[in-house]
Amino acid sequence: MKNTVIALLVAIFLVCTANLLVGLGLFGTAAGGTGSGHEYQVLNAQQMDKIGFLSVATEEGIAVSEDGEINFPKEMVDKISKVNLLPRTILEVEKDGGWEFIAVTNDNHYLFKRSK
Repeated sequence: MKNTVIALLVAIFLVCTANLLVGLGLFGTAAGGTGSGHEYQVLNAQQMDKIGFLSVATEEGIAVSEDGEINFPKEMVDKISKVNLLPRTILEVEKDGGWEFIAVTNDNHYLFKRSK
């Protein structure tokens, strides 16, 4: 019985020591830690909309006020609808800095990653 307890304590000590070394980056890399080689960017829905609307306005030559207001003509409703604007916005973010779209969360946060 005494040998079993000592063996378990030694095993726990070795696992804790290995975990500490991995966490410090001295041995291997921690999953999602500083050694992952990627950096991440999160954009909320308002930031994504702003990027998309500015992209469309620039392409169409529509003036943007100093406050950031854009007055789109009524005939552009199809072009700036969410279904058409979202893929374009994702491509704009991916072009700007080599970001890669990963996923969108339930609360409309868009996740991007790129290599360091």
